[in-house]
Amino acid sequence: MSWRYSISCGLRSLKAVSRKSTVTNPCLSLHVSSGDPPCYRATNMEVIELDSDFGNAFTGVLGNEHGKVQAIWASFSSSTKPKSGGSPQFVKGIPIHMVSQVLDKIISGGDGPSLLINGVKRPMPLVRILEVELIPRLLSKARSFGLNDDWIQALVRKDPIKRQVLRVKGCLAGSKAENLLKQGDMVLAVNKEPVTCFQDIENACKALEKHGDNDGKLSLTIFRQGCEVDLLVGTDIRDGNGTARMINWCGCILQYPHPAVRALGFLPEEGHGVYVAKWYRGSPADRYGLCALCWIVEVNGKPTPDLDAFVSLTKELGSEEFVRIRTIKLNGKPQVLTLKQDLHYWPTWELRFDPDTAIWRRKMIKALQ
Repeated sequence: MSWRYSISCGLRSLKAVSRKSTVTNPCLSLHVSSGDPPCYRATNMEVIELDSDFGNAFTGVLGNEHGKVQAIWASFSSSTKPKSGGSPQFVKGIPIHMVSQVLDKIISGGDGPSLLINGVKRPMPLVRILEVELIPRLLSKARSFGLNDDWIQALVRKDPIKRQVLRVKGCLAGSKAENLLKQGDMVLAVNKEPVTCFQDIENACKALEKHGDNDGKLSLTIFRQGCEVDLLVGTDIRDGNGTARMINWCGCILQYPHPAVRALGFLPEEGHGVYVAKWYRGSPADRYGLCALCWIVEVNGKPTPDLDAFVSLTKELGSEEFVRIRTIKLNGKPQVLTLKQDLHYWPTWELRFDPDTAIWRRKMIKALQ
């Protein structure tokens, strides 16, 4: 398969550049390991691989001989820096249908909250997804785990080229699938129809949006520890807005845990709404040992299940007053710390995104008068 690689402009000449290349793999399953600290990474995604290495500096589109865009040539983060000292980024092709299907939803009008885009307010689509990280496994390996010949043949007929089955790597903490699917489960079918790729799962979720069957649940057939099991697994609805609120308290950034944290598979039972994403050097958080990558679950013995509860408790405390907090780290270990507020140099303030104006607004919660 020969496609023409083109970019919008050269880095120095500001001229359009194009080059012919051959697609060596049109459906390469992307695997990006978890980063430290947790950050966004592409999951459940098939990308396009070319025979030429253009480096990390070039981006643009992949087009066919008629000039029609087939994919976006984009940069991905590998989360961890290679041992050889190379760049932690790599480039692959994103099939254009993955972009166009979201754009079609935005253009036609979604049923989610409105968002200001280029001065025009548009309702955003709500996307139904199965919050599970899946990885493909060859059927030859699946057979060694005990998958019978009937299912092997059914999956081969479904996709005679890839000859693979999807296996559960993990569920996002707090998702509806968390307590139903387990690591190592093989997803064989949805509604008794064999599935072999990520797109099959996405199509099944789209079908739920159209028909509204099973209360947003997928009827999955899985293979677990040598047994075939049928499950009704719930799906989650996301608006794609991401983090829209954060609190700066004692020099640390607090927010609701973003998906990269939930992808680790753990949320504290005591409450997970106050996640420490960052801390600043020289702040009270730094001096008293409150580091990032943990949850604050108690303030002076009172629970803080969300940001509102945390603000309500801390705004009653004065400057130079000691505060006892209880935290839970990413590994589940608890820790109790005592901090002294400094509202003169490190006041408490909030940053919140306003979708009506597409502007982040800063609000002072408490400072030294």
